[in-house]
Amino acid sequence: MNLFKKILGSSDRKDVMVGISSVIKDKLPETARIIVESQIPAFCIIGNLILEKKYHEAIDLGNKLLEKTPCSAGVHVNLMDAYFKARNEDRIFYDKSTEHARLAMLYGHNTGYVQKRLTINLEKIGKIYQAIQICNIVLLDKFHFSKHGCGTKEEFTKRKATLIKKTDQAIDKENDLIFTNLEISYLLEQIQLDEDREIQEQAEHEKE
Repeated sequence: MNLFKKILGSSDRKDVMVGISSVIKDKLPETARIIVESQIPAFCIIGNLILEKKYHEAIDLGNKLLEKTPCSAGVHVNLMDAYFKARNEDRIFYDKSTEHARLAMLYGHNTGYVQKRLTINLEKIGKIYQAIQICNIVLLDKFHFSKHGCGTKEEFTKRKATLIKKTDQAIDKENDLIFTNLEISYLLEQIQLDEDREIQEQAEHEKE
């Protein structure tokens, strides 16, 4: 068995898919008749629920989807948002938002969005050294931001410099880690696999 699978569980990140009509059903005319429709990841529905401020419905759906695809970065990033939006309702929601940001990053979400949320969340609760570790991971040569995202190495270089000035306020210690070395290797592998997949898909598209 692959070492990553043994320690982290299944690495299958194939998402649950649904018909696009399930997302836009409120916008379809009552007389509309669907013949053929595209499939999209079910986690898109979570995003719509968040936009409608239906945070608890979004959380319930996200947790149900995780039972089928626990390694879905898309589900985790949406749960990160849902819990963060509802953070004032329950103190534990802030911690849950942070944990889902961590898991989204672990499973390969690399647009810069979860890295920023994770760093900010950790900084606000005084876990400065763990926030610095996020910056250090981003600044590794093997870490690449997705071309579909807005994250930059420069942003995290500046964040790290700011965080270093706040270490005297830290409630954690320098050797406290939010990611183990094994987890770092795993998340870097997921980023590389996604990049390889994109290159292959682009090559197949050009052949057509």
